[in-house]
Amino acid sequence: QCSMDKAFLAISLFFIPGCVIGLLLNGQLSDRYGRKKVTLAGLVLCLFCNIGQAFSANYNVFVTFRILTGATFMMFQNTSLTYINEFFPGSKRPFCSFLRKICGWFGMLALAGTYHFSTTWKGIPLVNAGLMFCGLICLALPESPHWLLTNSGAEVATEVLIKMARWNGCEEKVAGKIQLAPLDTKKKEGGNLMKLLRNEKFLLMSLQLFYQWFLVSFLTYCFIYLLDEVNGELIVNYIIMSSITSLIPQIPFGTLTTAIMSYIGRRSALILNWSVVIVCCGIAMLRLNIGWGWTTERFAVVIGSKWGVVSSWMVVYCLTNEALPTSIRATASSTGSIFGRVGAFIAPFVVKHLRKSNFRMMYGIFIGLTVLGMIIGRTLPETKGRNLQETMETDSESDVDIVKH
Repeated sequence: QCSMDKAFLAISLFFIPGCVIGLLLNGQLSDRYGRKKVTLAGLVLCLFCNIGQAFSANYNVFVTFRILTGATFMMFQNTSLTYINEFFPGSKRPFCSFLRKICGWFGMLALAGTYHFSTTWKGIPLVNAGLMFCGLICLALPESPHWLLTNSGAEVATEVLIKMARWNGCEEKVAGKIQLAPLDTKKKEGGNLMKLLRNEKFLLMSLQLFYQWFLVSFLTYCFIYLLDEVNGELIVNYIIMSSITSLIPQIPFGTLTTAIMSYIGRRSALILNWSVVIVCCGIAMLRLNIGWGWTTERFAVVIGSKWGVVSSWMVVYCLTNEALPTSIRATASSTGSIFGRVGAFIAPFVVKHLRKSNFRMMYGIFIGLTVLGMIIGRTLPETKGRNLQETMETDSESDVDIVKH
């Protein structure tokens, strides 16, 4: 028996190592066996793990199921990002990232409501199990045509595209127009992390993207801890940062970022968002009273977190999926998520030790890391208008954007 606050924190604590285990496995499994299979496997296993932890016979069983829940959750959550992006043409991927973020906020609202209204901690895993069951709607989706082209050949990928055209009522319009060039798939790259490590070009690009994952996650959780002026409870801060109070201002900010990504470029959107963070951190250092109980620090943290940081998630998702080839895309995305978890882990220690003792140094660290993020972001390739690359051997510019069919 324990309070809801302690139960919630325990649930979060044991979830983290499971997430890392899942991230280490799911990318390589997805690149080798397919996006749909791994997504479905993760959904089904996560559903049963949530039910298992809700009805655990003892604490040890609960911890085991909680770790497994984290692992299986990452199997479908991270893989589904790649799965969804591979269904959309380049012009629609920024909006896809924006829509995904909006859906994530509604998910946090469901979590907030569950936490608020539940009289027992069991309500949280049971609601999660219900959401996993709803997610099984992806059974109706076909496998990613990009993954099929890379692993199963052009004929199988073409069959899926024709089926998709039939569903959309435009089979006659595309009949005879879908011509996919066969790829050399004799070398099974999928899921092989060593091949990524041996490829200097994509290894350097991946490391640049991994730093962006680390930075955006680190700043996200730093700002969560800095919002304790809104409410003294850490859990409520997390809900405030992630749900309705973030949803309302993020609609215009997210729309602006989506427009910049679509019409100017992904890289430009990332640099603009990091510029907002730098300016906000500079303003926060002043700590001036601006009335109505607000200070420049609180105002800057709210704007910096909800515009600069949260919008940067959209750009990082999109860049990671567009800059790297299909054969290693999920592996690289999962590895980037691990770097993000590292940033989230160290964030509270930085805020706790520096906010009261030397807050200017704390914001100086934020500015320094963000400036480095801008410099690294400037060296990333611009992916706007580029087709997805299928393998590490093929040239992205010669690939066919197959999903536009």
